[in-house]
Amino acid sequence: FPGLPLAILRQSSLGGGLIDLILGNGVLNVPASAEAAQALASTLIALHPLAVAGFISLVVNALALVPAGRTDGGRLSLAIFGRSGSQGITFISLASLFILGIQSDLTLFYFAFIVFCQSELEIPMRNEIDDVDFSRVVVALFAGFLMLLTLIPMS
Repeated sequence: FPGLPLAILRQSSLGGGLIDLILGNGVLNVPASAEAAQALASTLIALHPLAVAGFISLVVNALALVPAGRTDGGRLSLAIFGRSGSQGITFISLASLFILGIQSDLTLFYFAFIVFCQSELEIPMRNEIDDVDFSRVVVALFAGFLMLLTLIPMS
């Protein structure tokens, strides 16, 4: 079976938690010693290829749901909050990505990608007047919650 480094698996609370739950308690734990950094960099966890694909797709879809720029999350926030509210949400998410980038290289890279490649204004929607149904807002909030669980690294 292919293996993923422990450092990559610990970059997602949801993905790492699911893998830790399935493989057994404590598989992704790092000892609090001087060798912890060495163990984090060199330990490979053997996973089934479908588990590797599931972990990677979980992270990629969570990155697409970040409410910034012309991503899926940006369009979602534009529909829910309107143009002015979406700009504020975009600023907060970009600041959060930058702060999370201190711990995770993935979020810092994605911050740079959004700033340089996805920062154009969104094209106008056909109907920006009507409000979004409450059930769709609940689904969007749940998706945002899952996105946060996926992108916040394990402590």
